[in-house]
Amino acid sequence: MNYKTVHRITGILISVFIAAHLFNHLMAWFGIQTHRDIMELFRNVYRHPAIEWFLIASFLFQAYSGISLVVALKKKPKLTTFERLQLYSGIALGFFIIQHILAVIGQRLYYQFDTNFYFAARVAVEYPFNLYFVPYYFMGIVAFGVHVGLAHRKRIIQFVRPGIANVHFIFIVLISIFIACIILYTFMGGRYLIEIPEQYEVY
Repeated sequence: MNYKTVHRITGILISVFIAAHLFNHLMAWFGIQTHRDIMELFRNVYRHPAIEWFLIASFLFQAYSGISLVVALKKKPKLTTFERLQLYSGIALGFFIIQHILAVIGQRLYYQFDTNFYFAARVAVEYPFNLYFVPYYFMGIVAFGVHVGLAHRKRIIQFVRPGIANVHFIFIVLISIFIACIILYTFMGGRYLIEIPEQYEVY
C-alpha cells in the first residue's frame, strides 16, 4: 500500500471526524446546551484513548503525505485549475488543522480546562482575537469543503460528464461556505448573547 492510498484512507477517516465536528458546531444554533450535549456524545467515541491517538497519527500522516503531494504537484510544468485548487486548499487546510490541534491540546494540557463551546466562541466574540480567528475559521471550513469537493469530483468524473462533476464540486463548496457562515454567525453572538466564563479569560 503506497502513501497515496494511505493518504486517501486516512483522509476519509479524518473527513468523517471533521464532518461530525462541524455538525456539532452547527447545532450550537439551537443553544449552547445542545452543542454541549452533542459534543459529549461524540466525545464518548473520539476521546477514547485508542481512537484519539489514531486520529492524531492520521492527522500527522496527512500533514507529511500532504507535503509530499504538494511537492509533486509543484514539479508539474503546468497545473490545471483544479490541481491548483487542490494544492492551495490542501496547504490552507493543513495550516488550519495543525494550528487547531496544537491549540486544543495545548489548552487542555496547560490550562486544564474543557475545550468546549466557550473555547471556540471566545476568539470569535472578543476583540482583537476575532480579527484573526473569524477569517481563520472561515478559511479552514471552506478549504475543507474545496478539498472534499475536489476528491469527490476526481472520483465521479470517471462515470459522469465533466460538467456534472464540476456542478457537484461547486455545490459542495457552496455548502461549506453556508456552513461556515452559520457557525460563525452563531459563535460571534449573532444568534444569542454569549457570555464567556471568567475561567476562559486566560490570555
